[in-house]
Amino acid sequence: MIPIFEWLMSVIIITFIIYMIQIRLNLRRIEKLVAKLPGPPCIPFFGNLFFFINNTHEDFIYKVSEMLRKYGSEEPVRFWMGNRLIIAIFHPKDVEAVLCNQKIIDKSSLFHYFQARSAGAFSLSGEQWRKHRRLANKMFHKNLMAWYVTVFNEQGNELEKFLAKKSPAETFDISHPIMRCTLDTICRTATGVHMNLQGNGKLTFPDDLTISSEIIIERMYKPWLHYDTLFKLTSLGKEMFKCIKRIHKFTETVLSQRQQQLQNQNLKSQLNGSKKDDHEYNNKVDKLYIDNMFELAEVENLSAHEIVLSALDIIIGGADTSAISDSYALVFLGIYKDWQNIIHKELDEVFGGSDRDVSLQDIDQLVNLEMVIKELLRLYTAPHTVRLLHEDIKIDNYTFPAHAVVYISTYLAHRNPKYWSHPDSFHPEHFLPENVAARPKYSYLPFSYGPRSCPGSKYGMISMKIVLSRILRKFRIECDLKVEEMKYKPSLMLELVGGYPIRLIPRTKFYYN
Repeated sequence: MIPIFEWLMSVIIITFIIYMIQIRLNLRRIEKLVAKLPGPPCIPFFGNLFFFINNTHEDFIYKVSEMLRKYGSEEPVRFWMGNRLIIAIFHPKDVEAVLCNQKIIDKSSLFHYFQARSAGAFSLSGEQWRKHRRLANKMFHKNLMAWYVTVFNEQGNELEKFLAKKSPAETFDISHPIMRCTLDTICRTATGVHMNLQGNGKLTFPDDLTISSEIIIERMYKPWLHYDTLFKLTSLGKEMFKCIKRIHKFTETVLSQRQQQLQNQNLKSQLNGSKKDDHEYNNKVDKLYIDNMFELAEVENLSAHEIVLSALDIIIGGADTSAISDSYALVFLGIYKDWQNIIHKELDEVFGGSDRDVSLQDIDQLVNLEMVIKELLRLYTAPHTVRLLHEDIKIDNYTFPAHAVVYISTYLAHRNPKYWSHPDSFHPEHFLPENVAARPKYSYLPFSYGPRSCPGSKYGMISMKIVLSRILRKFRIECDLKVEEMKYKPSLMLELVGGYPIRLIPRTKFYYN
């Protein structure tokens, strides 16, 4: 037995040594390729980990920004998280080279932490991503926008009714009712189901979504939370999975209602001897997103849970970012009264004081409102994203080696003083036509670009314009927050700590009078 044991140990040791030599040789090759790249000095094995120790997620964003400003005024910057090479970029030419490369579509493995909650085009890679992306593209086809506008108006009208009950003296967090509105909207447009969530005070989905997002992102930059078994034993892990369980339960309810609708339609068609679908969406859409998802699930033999994970990707994407952007817009218009007056005048000129629905033609006339929305997306959209390289790529005089992670700092790209006259301030004039024309396209990235750009960007912009225009036609906004005292927390976007407190004052004066 002893010789066999010794033989096994020898094999294990030799295999380990060969493995370590291969790692070292690969690292030496990588180090040689990135030797030209500027970056901070690092410690063997640990790299630059100590630079980020005891940081919050917000601190991490600022630390990387500080590093990029110091070492990469015009160049990419390299740093190491242990043996993992990170190449950080924010200059338009570098961002364009990465985002528009058809071979660079996979996100870092860290994004798989999102897949316990949702698994669709946002977090998947490879062929699975392509399948889900094709489904998402169908949902956001331009021919569907006219029907979506009808839904946006209906839900916006429900939101108006709820907000009209608020006392002008009451300060409240506007994100709560808006999130219920956008969640109702995406359930309707993606699944055809009327959830009637705006009057549901017991709905936990918005809070569960925020808490789970914060925990997932915190997990990304804390290596000791990367191991699933250990993470599930922590208080953060237990809290996250409780939130996810409720999120999944909500989504199961939505999908079961749609399945019941389809069964009722099939039964009615059989009774009438016709295959015609007389559902209310007939002649307006070919198929709803979730119906296409059901078909894919049948072909791919997906489980009910996998369908839930896929559907959630669209539900979260359609509800969360629009709600937070709307909330920011109302807070900032409550602070910057001059811009609120500009928006009120624009709305009065377009709608003449009426409370009629917003049309697609109206959308194009809300130029100043769009400038405000775009400026807040500049300041508070997702602060970064990442791409994983599967092969070497050449950018200018540098070679980015395979297996490196490219960190794209949206936060810094959107605050580069070379392209933004007021980089850290609320300044909607950044989006005057002459200013937009003077900037490189890839200096502004709220919806990204290239193969993994957001397919719902137009859907989101129209939704935000309709919701905000309906609220602002009826109310003046007051907000007591001071911009210089605002603090932010990580979620899918940079969100305000403490919520989005405003007061609504019914309007009595209109500019057209």
